[in-house]
Amino acid sequence: MRRARRSCRPAAGLLAVLLSPAALGLGAETAPAWPWKNAPETLSLAGGVPCIYQKDASSATTVVGLFIGGGRAAVPAGLDGLAALSTRLLLEIPDEGRARELMSQATRLSFAGLEDHSLVLIECLTVNLEAALKAAAKIVLDPLISGLRVGRIRELMEINGRADDDDAVAAGRQAIFRGLFGDAGYGTSPFGTERTLGAIDRKTVLAFVRRHVVRPNVLICVQSDLGRDAVRRLLERSFKAFPEGTAADLPPQGPALPPDRDIALVRDTRQTYVGRGFGLSRSPARDMAMGILLETLLGQGPGSRLWRLRADEGLAYGVDAELTWTRSAGVLIARLEAGREKRARAEEALDRVLAELGRDGPGSGELEAAKVMARTRFLRETEAKAPRLRLLGLYAILGLGVEAVPELTAAIGAVSREEMTAYIRAALDPARALRVTVGPVPPPEAR
Repeated sequence: MRRARRSCRPAAGLLAVLLSPAALGLGAETAPAWPWKNAPETLSLAGGVPCIYQKDASSATTVVGLFIGGGRAAVPAGLDGLAALSTRLLLEIPDEGRARELMSQATRLSFAGLEDHSLVLIECLTVNLEAALKAAAKIVLDPLISGLRVGRIRELMEINGRADDDDAVAAGRQAIFRGLFGDAGYGTSPFGTERTLGAIDRKTVLAFVRRHVVRPNVLICVQSDLGRDAVRRLLERSFKAFPEGTAADLPPQGPALPPDRDIALVRDTRQTYVGRGFGLSRSPARDMAMGILLETLLGQGPGSRLWRLRADEGLAYGVDAELTWTRSAGVLIARLEAGREKRARAEEALDRVLAELGRDGPGSGELEAAKVMARTRFLRETEAKAPRLRLLGLYAILGLGVEAVPELTAAIGAVSREEMTAYIRAALDPARALRVTVGPVPPPEAR
């Protein structure tokens, strides 16, 4: 069984940016085109569980995702790691016989605890789909949540949490989310800490699972070479026992700047992480399209604004722009990883790039190049079944539906340089920036 430690952030950020040659010249009466040969279909399984199915005959494999509403958004303050720990316990294999059964089928189970949902992923050879679904359903729908198992998974979560804390990029990202959202919900750390995990016991996990793993709170997504009707029958046969309940109706969590916008995490490292975090609007859809373009312009690969600090100025060995969408907003992070002796210069350079882009906007050729690059990244990162499934399920969880793919395609293709400049100027307002560093304390002369 494989643990999915990282979120599907790159995929989440890229779903909206597909550009086909037809999309760039869409007429008002022309429906935007899908990027795939077979468009995804929305079904309702017996019992009312929604399902997104897409046929993909590129390989004789099937990927099934159980999307459980809630995720980190549902985690109370002081219980960091509860969503990930609870989802991991849904995959506890009861005995060696069941483990051998899954291995003989070449079936892989994994999980992820994300901002607005948790994900259980089932990947198998299509010839083994019926047996794989039957085995996985028995594990997920009748989970083994004992005090002993909760304690063992707590230990695993602590190890994962320490690994994230030692990773400057992960620690910086977490600091920005906590700074923008506080100590509950999105601001909680994905895997928790020794203190917060110590407050989670069997009773806490059972309450979380019973609240969220219910029929109205579950979405099933499938990518398979098997026909739709055959997939529907197998899903209905295996997952008919989801308990009744109510959907997780969580209040929206909008980002808010803390009184102190400077966050410094002291680490005894040879490198320094320098990041800037911004909250972005998620509505209307055109704002989402421009948010994706901003991510691409700023830090997605060669030719981006931040790349120049690495390639031309030699100030950083790692640069990136990362955009995460939640149900209420977007969070954009621009970051550098530089040698500790270059910290001050790296901070100045990062702020300079952000200020220049905010002041002048992109050049016309630069904007068009960003659109092409976004399309290329999308096509590459959604070629495999699992990443595509994650994208479609995420957009359903966010309330956009799978139709957001062609709709946002049209929106991004229609963005003008004037609109983009105005959007960037507001989005990258220095007064709205959360400033984060991770690394050693700089010497007095460098402060």
